[in-house]
Amino acid sequence: MEHHPISDLFKISLDCIKDMIDVNTICGDAIKISDEVSVIPVSKVRLTFATAGMDQNHVNHVIDNKYPFGGGTGGTLVLNPIAFLVCTSNGVNVLHLSEDTHIYEKIIDVIPSTLSQIKEFFQKDPEVTNLEIIERKKHN
Repeated sequence: MEHHPISDLFKISLDCIKDMIDVNTICGDAIKISDEVSVIPVSKVRLTFATAGMDQNHVNHVIDNKYPFGGGTGGTLVLNPIAFLVCTSNGVNVLHLSEDTHIYEKIIDVIPSTLSQIKEFFQKDPEVTNLEIIERKKHN
């Protein structure tokens, strides 16, 4: 297949994204506060990019049986700090910048145990009490 100029635009876009985003963008480098305390920033990254192009076949200027090509690429990068990992000799604590994040994290932590409880509830054999047996005999 013949090489098309749009592939160069995509390659440029992806190379730029790779340069901008790496693991250190999401979890930053540790910041040493004192001998016993270090802080690591944690961010949410949102990246949008677009690449487009077209052969200008309505133009009367054809070179080597190819129409002129026009294209462009662009994008945005939004970096929002959401938390800090505070590392001390006593352990690691998460300091959230938004209380909503903390609530969502708690919900996510509770989901597995809740699903297990629901599964156990439906897997149990139903228990029949003496009262149910007496009521059934009266109706028969």
